[in-house]
Amino acid sequence: MLRLVQGAALGLGAPLGWQVLRWLFDLTPIHPRYELVLNVYMAVGGVLVFAVFGYHLGRKEQRLERLTLVDPLTSLYNRRYFELMLETEFARHLRDGTDLSLLMLDLDHFKQVNDTWGHQEGDQVLMTLAGILRAGLRAQDVAARVGGEEFAVIVPGVGGAGALAAAERLRIAVRDGIFLVGPGTRIPVRISIGVASTERLAVSGPTELFRLADDALYRAKGLGRDRVEPAWPGGAEDQLGPC
Repeated sequence: MLRLVQGAALGLGAPLGWQVLRWLFDLTPIHPRYELVLNVYMAVGGVLVFAVFGYHLGRKEQRLERLTLVDPLTSLYNRRYFELMLETEFARHLRDGTDLSLLMLDLDHFKQVNDTWGHQEGDQVLMTLAGILRAGLRAQDVAARVGGEEFAVIVPGVGGAGALAAAERLRIAVRDGIFLVGPGTRIPVRISIGVASTERLAVSGPTELFRLADDALYRAKGLGRDRVEPAWPGGAEDQLGPC
């Protein structure tokens, strides 16, 4: 829309340019009626041509921006956008004192899926997982694919207990989800999740919050997979408490 308005504004310069040329070269004015028709023609034609050009330019810019911010396979955000948003939300946390939580998710034994069914079917599993994430998150949450089978979710305005509850809901949704490979074969898919929250941890910046959530994810892997692991001690009580 902005490019369309800019193009229309440029189109209005056509009759103005004609008047400047007349003044510079001392051109003889034509009949007033024809002069008016000429100016209207240049104004309308210029506005239409430049507005259409601006509209298409704006659409191309939007598509290019989407390509730089969105993962092409899952249509979730990519790591670049995730890092930008994590910095933005952490700055909001420092400014307003609001809680900020981060979930790190990883598919369990995903290599077996690729080895058994092939990478194309593995990609289908990733796309199905992305759909489950989108359906299970709030509008203000930011889900991104940050690695091959690793995903992250920024959860603004939510403390430790709420983040653990959200992570557990996602784990169950994936466990109960329908993942099809090959000729309609359903396979079980599980995820491990690490959770970090500024409400429970003294965090110096977005990079440390990411590291803490990632460390918790790997602890979940080491403790048997298909589980949610908090980055702070005593997190098990939070998961048993009310959601």
